[in-house]
Parts: sequence; C-alpha cells; structure tokens
Amino acid sequence: MRLLRSVLGAVFAALYAIAFVVAYVYYRNHIGEWFPPADLSLILVAMPFVLTMRALAGGSFDLRGEDAIKLAAAALFCCALAWIVGSALEGIARAIFRALRGPPPSPRRP
Repeated sequence: MRLLRSVLGAVFAALYAIAFVVAYVYYRNHIGEWFPPADLSLILVAMPFVLTMRALAGGSFDLRGEDAIKLAAAALFCCALAWIVGSALEGIARAIFRALRGPPPSPRRP
C-alpha cells in the first residue's frame, strides 16, 4: 500500500501522462506527413510498452496513431511503470536518509 502513496511516483506518472498528451496532439496536427512520420513521437513515448509487447508477442507488434485502444493501453502501462520507478526511487532515498540520520533516540525514563 505504501507504493500507492508515493509522491515521486505520482509526479513521474503525471509527467509521463503529459508526454503522451503532447505526443498525441503532435500526431493529430501532423497526420499525413511523410518525413518524419506523424506517429513517431507516439511510438517513442510508448517505447516501454512497445518493447514489452514485442517480447510477449515473439518479436512482432504494430502500434500506429490510429490504434486508440493500443494507445490507451500504452499510456496506462507506461504511467504505471513510471509510478513504480518513482516509488522505488523514493523508497531508496528514504532508506538512505534514514540510515544517515541514525537510530531514533530512546525515550528517557525519570
């Protein structure tokens, strides 16, 4: 449950979601251009999803800007992955700060 309360994870996921929105808006504004392809930005932003699906599918996976379901799945997968990475980094940083601070002082008894 601590994973869901990660501030850094939420920030990373929000930034990744913003990157997806920007890439999709760029795609919508440049549909039909020959070079560079309009959906190249979407594919680059969704690279973790594309590589995972290629590994699961045995080397072949097609992602285009017109595939709304695949793009939604890619956005969800990449945002969840960014949340997990941010949460792990936050946990490591907290552990390092806790170790540097030392053990908590023991309460004094009168």
